[in-house]
Amino acid sequence: MWPRFLESSYPLDKNYFLLPKFGLSLIGFYPEQERSFKVRAWSFVNFFILTYGCYAEARYGIHFIPINIFTALDALCPVASSILSLLKMVCIWYYREEFDWLIKRVRVLNEQQCSANKQQYKRLCFTWATRLTWLLLWFGTWTSTAYTIRHMWDSLLRISNGQNWIYETPFKMMFPAPLLRLPIYPFIYALVHWHGYITVSCYVGGDGLFLGFCLYLSVLLRGIRVDVVELLSSQPVEQQATPEEEARVVRELERLIDRHNEVAELTERLSGVMVEITLGHFITSSLIIGTSIVDMLMFSGVGIIVYVVYTLAVLVEIFMYCIGGTFITEACMDLAVHAANSPWYAHSVRIQKMTLLLVARAQSVLVIKIPFFSPSLPTLTSILRFTGSLIALAKSVI
Repeated sequence: MWPRFLESSYPLDKNYFLLPKFGLSLIGFYPEQERSFKVRAWSFVNFFILTYGCYAEARYGIHFIPINIFTALDALCPVASSILSLLKMVCIWYYREEFDWLIKRVRVLNEQQCSANKQQYKRLCFTWATRLTWLLLWFGTWTSTAYTIRHMWDSLLRISNGQNWIYETPFKMMFPAPLLRLPIYPFIYALVHWHGYITVSCYVGGDGLFLGFCLYLSVLLRGIRVDVVELLSSQPVEQQATPEEEARVVRELERLIDRHNEVAELTERLSGVMVEITLGHFITSSLIIGTSIVDMLMFSGVGIIVYVVYTLAVLVEIFMYCIGGTFITEACMDLAVHAANSPWYAHSVRIQKMTLLLVARAQSVLVIKIPFFSPSLPTLTSILRFTGSLIALAKSVI
């Protein structure tokens, strides 16, 4: 039994950016959220907690590198995700007006795709955007919770063996000594636990926005394909079209070309606001996965479970980016192929030229422009291969 919003019958208007809105609203950073004083104050508190958590984790890991490399890696692995979450938080805040405009505009254009032959694909994309983001939320939440469970479990084992409680935090961080003593210690412990959920919220928000935009833009491209084929097939091939009918086809085709141009512009604007987030994510992904697997080899019991879930969460994140880019690429090629296979040759020379121009532009696949690469499934394969090399290197050192 799973939540109702994961079912394909869930209303599409409620499904639109459902989980990114939940994750970012939880910490006060959703672009469409009203920026009241309470929201601003709450967002600042979460920003401060995440920022100090990144500093404390990094300091702890660097401090233990010459002392105990295993303990250092246990701190440096999650700090990479924390720093990346901080980057996502800053970028979403900095580009909040652009995100707000993109969310509203893409919503309006998708609401226009209401014909019966578009609804099935639209529902498919909306449902998968929510399901994949929920999968990331599920793995991320359990990863953060597992760190707390691991620390409590280790401390309870120590107490059962007659030893003292370990006054540390769920994520290994370096704090001033007075903060790790009673009566302040439980408050610091709760803040560090919340720090993990802030990290998860940033991932769900940033990655969910990227995946959602990609799938919603592919709906728009698929809608253009349907309209182009229907328009060019409306006139029987063996029948000569009247001048009025040809003029109508020209007007409709011009409108579809303008819509395709707008989708291309939206993709370019999306690239502008997502470039830092996506680039940072792909740069650190292999390092995070490789370090998680190395930590998995070092620990036993609950420690293995922590890093198994952690690795799965990072793999889901990378898959979301790659499948999103692939959806747009395939939608562009699908538009080009179906437009070329339509009976465009049965129309006037002007319509033939316009159709071939549309085909040529569709073949210039729309991509999320990221320096050095673009998100796609072949990119995912390259990342996994590089991760395998990092793991093999680490095993030889250990």
